[in-house]
Amino acid sequence: MNRKFTFCALLIFQLFLINSYVFSADIETTSPSGNITISFKLDNYGTPYYRVSFENNDMLNWSKLGLNFKSSGMLSSGFKVLSIERNSIDETFPIISGKSRYSRNYCNETKITLGETNGSGRKIDIYFRAYDDGAAFRYGIPLQDGFSEFVLSTEESYFNFAGDYTCWAMKKDRFKHSYEGEYRKYNLSNIDNSPGDSTSFFPYITLPLTMKVSKESFLCLTEAAIVDYAGMYLVKEKGFTLKSKLSPDLADNNISVKGKTPAVTPWRVFIIGNRPGVLIESTLLLNLNQPTKLQRPDDWIKPGRSTWSWWAEERGFDPSFGYQILANNTVKYYIDFASANGIEYVTLDGGWYGWFMEIREDLIHDITKSLPELDLPMIAAYAKQKGVGLILWVVWFELERQFEEALNYYESLGIKGIKVDFMDRDDQYMTDFYKRTAEACAKRKMFVTFHGAYKPDGLSRTYPNILSYEGVLGNEYARWITGLPNPDYYVTLPFTRMVAGPMDYTPGSMTNSTEEAYIGRWKLPMTKGTRASQMAMLVVFESGIVSLCESPKIYEKLPEFSFIKQVPATWDSTIVLGGEIGDYAVIARKNGNKWFVGALTDWNAREVEIDLGFLGPGNFKAEYYTDAPDADSNPGNVKITSEKVTSSDSRTFRLAKGGGLGIVFVRN
Repeated sequence: MNRKFTFCALLIFQLFLINSYVFSADIETTSPSGNITISFKLDNYGTPYYRVSFENNDMLNWSKLGLNFKSSGMLSSGFKVLSIERNSIDETFPIISGKSRYSRNYCNETKITLGETNGSGRKIDIYFRAYDDGAAFRYGIPLQDGFSEFVLSTEESYFNFAGDYTCWAMKKDRFKHSYEGEYRKYNLSNIDNSPGDSTSFFPYITLPLTMKVSKESFLCLTEAAIVDYAGMYLVKEKGFTLKSKLSPDLADNNISVKGKTPAVTPWRVFIIGNRPGVLIESTLLLNLNQPTKLQRPDDWIKPGRSTWSWWAEERGFDPSFGYQILANNTVKYYIDFASANGIEYVTLDGGWYGWFMEIREDLIHDITKSLPELDLPMIAAYAKQKGVGLILWVVWFELERQFEEALNYYESLGIKGIKVDFMDRDDQYMTDFYKRTAEACAKRKMFVTFHGAYKPDGLSRTYPNILSYEGVLGNEYARWITGLPNPDYYVTLPFTRMVAGPMDYTPGSMTNSTEEAYIGRWKLPMTKGTRASQMAMLVVFESGIVSLCESPKIYEKLPEFSFIKQVPATWDSTIVLGGEIGDYAVIARKNGNKWFVGALTDWNAREVEIDLGFLGPGNFKAEYYTDAPDADSNPGNVKITSEKVTSSDSRTFRLAKGGGLGIVFVRN
């Protein structure tokens, strides 16, 4: 055959293919105020791309989109645009537990339907939303002939950032983990090879991932509405590009998601602002979830604080008391203490039905039977008499074995909530377990908190009885790690992990240490930083259940406990007054007629000036719980003062090394 003829024929055929696509000009979805745009286009080969810009500057350059199915192959090119649907959303819904009383779901949305121009002619939808504080996209797989069921191998979403941004990332070397770790500082260029950082070589970047794009632009990448899907990680590609990596099926690493059409994926979310505080204030993840179907949930879902015996154990108790961590006399003491101090709950933690070994899933307990020294029905009745709710800890796979039986039993006792632990996964089966558990608890008017958990994804809009998650390296680690947690870590968390949602950090330690004097120990643990910093965490850190880690015997002796008694677990509004990621944070939160301020600093002492303009009109009594003048060397010392102020005032406070500040403003 004539080679010249063959080449010309091939060239004509390629040109025919290229010209057969219906090209799309850039399709833009812009936020209501016009500050954020997420754009879409098809290239010459029918490959879909998106781009994200903030205040006319690209944060992400054009990045590829696609899905890869196990049997039918890649769905990422050869497309034409079949239809474009535009929509505006503006609704306000209540939040039962969280950073504000209401959330406004206000955005512009575009749904683009794509069809393959060759092959099987499969269709795919891509949804884009633009908010004033962020943007999001997700895929939809519509109902179509020959595509009623699917097995997804990989999601081919790319994140091609426009520069070598500073970022704070927690990295893992496996998919089975508890999302407990440090958010370390990198640049995108060295996130996979930072010298001296062993975790930088771990392949999987967890979400949320926070970035400083410039002095006046910040971004947090995470996901929302993980329903019938697997959790997403990121892996490093060339340059400043990251790519999605889904948590695989336990039985087959080549499978991530099994589903039926029609289906949608979780939202891939960019929370964006001109200061780091915007990331904390945003309710974007809730907005991207489905509304709740629960009837009058605020009648029975009650956020609150809980005493918790696991951390401090017998600290402060006289030997004559006969302390046993989960015996009747100990639990009744905790209930009495909670009742006397207006604390809403008592948590019965690990061991109440038998001691658990994480590595022995074959050990079977009956989670409706308590230890011999604990009469659970009697304790439940006693707590009810005292006006205190009980929270029961359970291991997830033990709950799975007795799901209906155990939950029915807990409901019969009047248990208010369960704390489910050790999931340590976010594959599709496990994300479904979260949904099933929240649903089953809601039917029984019980709340749930998830420990050993993946990051929040806003599912608490749909199931507002989800009051908190762990997914954080909290005070418990003071029992066995000497490095973390520490004040540098405290002031990174609000801008990283907490952006995703509530975290049961278990604050409130009154056993405080300098870096030099600190000893990591299982018995009688201590925490790094000042006592005032632990008090400030109740305001700075968001959680619908605030588990107070210290012993009642210690709290009873301290006048500063009066601050802890006043701090609620849910808020009418939240304002970030100041902060820099990894340096310090100052947050104001309102509940009723009171404003609370919490401030934290790293190991550097600093002064923070607080403008009281957020208080609004009226006169206020201010109670200050500050680091004492000698707190740099005596971190347990707190100074308590009060005065009258108005919104026209401002005050400057010194935070000690690893220090903090708590303020209560009460309107007169």
